Amino acid sequence: MDLLAREIPAASAEAEARREFELEFGEVSRSAFLLARHLGRDTDAARDVVQEAALRAWRYRSSRAGDFRPWFLAIVYRLCRGPMPDWLPLPRTWDRPAHDPIESAMDSELVTALRSLAPRQRAALWLRYCDDLATADVALILHCTETAAKQLLLRARDALRERLRSEEEIDK
Repeated sequence: MDLLAREIPAASAEAEARREFELEFGEVSRSAFLLARHLGRDTDAARDVVQEAALRAWRYRSSRAGDFRPWFLAIVYRLCRGPMPDWLPLPRTWDRPAHDPIESAMDSELVTALRSLAPRQRAALWLRYCDDLATADVALILHCTETAAKQLLLRARDALRERLRSEEEIDK
């Protein structure tokens, strides 16, 4: 009976950890997906990255220090920086994937200018201004100092401003 009494609290603690992880993941999954999309992954690849990040986060949850959101987004960022996985080609008899359902509410010129930036600059701008994270969290995700993150954001804003100006001059 004593062994059973010890197993029940352990099982409930595991269930509580799982519930907490699911709640935190639910709050950050959309942001993680959009981050992967803005780092150049298509819809399916972005979903795969988020799924792989969730598996890694669950596996290494005991190593987490700090808030879940920046920790998880750092995992997504690292996965997106790596090479695209080589998947087996689908048989020719399978249907082609459906049209990408993600429609951007952002101005198309801004999206085009953002896509022309380096991935690290694009990620920094996205995390800071679209995902509304603090500069310290951006630094944590991009694995740099806060001063370096501020400098990266400054250079990214300057590059974005320059690209938008050049687009404006072309339109004239």
